[in-house]
Amino acid sequence: MTISLTESILQAGRRPDFVDRMKGFYASVDESVAGHRPTCWNHGVCCKFESFGHKLFVTSAELAYFHHGRRDDWRSPTEDRACPYQIDGLCTAREHRPLGCRIFFCDPAAQAWQPDEYESHLKTLKGICLEFGLEYRYQEWLSALQSLEAEFRANGHLDPRIDVEAGL
Repeated sequence: MTISLTESILQAGRRPDFVDRMKGFYASVDESVAGHRPTCWNHGVCCKFESFGHKLFVTSAELAYFHHGRRDDWRSPTEDRACPYQIDGLCTAREHRPLGCRIFFCDPAAQAWQPDEYESHLKTLKGICLEFGLEYRYQEWLSALQSLEAEFRANGHLDPRIDVEAGL
């Protein structure tokens, strides 16, 4: 039986070993980034993707970990194409935020190390997907949130915060 990507995301998020692996992965990323001593100059302006002129991409593993940690505070993307978790210049999903949020800084000095840092950690995320049997997908962040929510609704759930053990 083939399961949907959303169902596999839910299943991964229920596994303590997956959650621990992602926590360890992000701790490693945060330590590595801190070593570069980047500075945040715009306090969340980059989270307003449309007006800032860029997009954030996430993997299936990141989406699974994010849903696991944020399902009780699920927020739908809005028409302004800004991250729904950025409020008043602060990230309200900081612990579960994706790789791109952890690595991107508009500080000009960060431009030299960001690409290599990102690619290195992206390879690890691909490995995590393989390790936990998650189909590897690389999706635009707001579209991924919308797709996850749409699949919940299509399967009779009115709220993506509901995590049903027996599937969707």
